[in-house]
Amino acid sequence: MLFCLADCKSDGPGKRVTTVTGQVLDEAQQPVDSVPVLLVSAGLVRPGVILAKTYTDIKGTYEIIVDVPKEFKYTDVGISSSGIKDFPSKYKDYVPYQNGVAQGTCCGVEVGSKTSYNFVLLFK
Repeated sequence: MLFCLADCKSDGPGKRVTTVTGQVLDEAQQPVDSVPVLLVSAGLVRPGVILAKTYTDIKGTYEIIVDVPKEFKYTDVGISSSGIKDFPSKYKDYVPYQNGVAQGTCCGVEVGSKTSYNFVLLFK
């Protein structure tokens, strides 16, 4: 009985609201607008389901706030390079920064948390 109470409490109303904010810049530290930013499901159960999508504004900033459905235990955030104008001709890759720290791997977001991911686009 205690297990159910603990589990139910962790998944109660508002407990799964996940917030991700950040900015997309190029290597010259210039903001990049209109970049698609996605929050997707991760893990073994139905990975890659798009839970939310937004675009960076003229300052390169974005914000995603989503109440993640109970069926998803893990999420990732990322940018869609295919949605960035001139990406193949101008950029070769990007580096993610979580809360200001460069990440070797990308980009887990704990369900129910608030976190920040910035992306720096690398010139060719």
